Amino acid sequence: MNPSLQRAVTSFYNLIYEAQTFATAMARIDTAEQEHYAGRIEGLNWVLDRCQELEDMDANLTPSSLQRVFGEVRSDLEHELSVQRREKGRRADGREEALNFVADYLSSLITATEIESAKTAV
Repeated sequence: MNPSLQRAVTSFYNLIYEAQTFATAMARIDTAEQEHYAGRIEGLNWVLDRCQELEDMDANLTPSSLQRVFGEVRSDLEHELSVQRREKGRRADGREEALNFVADYLSSLITATEIESAKTAV
């Protein structure tokens, strides 16, 4: 994996781990919103479970395979968000907020890997 792609994957994991740390700390501080923050943590864990292929930072991960993995995760996120909205029938909870946050970030990463892939192809 080239350094740009490795940075993208690393930033993705760092973002999720930092968000988990923040939500955990806030759950301890703001007991009135403890369930909300627990939902965020659950949503972030759900994302990590779907990214096992990236966990090893495999040297053979190419721009196109990284795009595929990110695309699959984004598709899973969109499906999970539709399920959350249908089941909850109310405003966003912590889990849905976490999933939306990661979906937005993934969109940026997919764009970045497409640009990197175009550079590699030239």
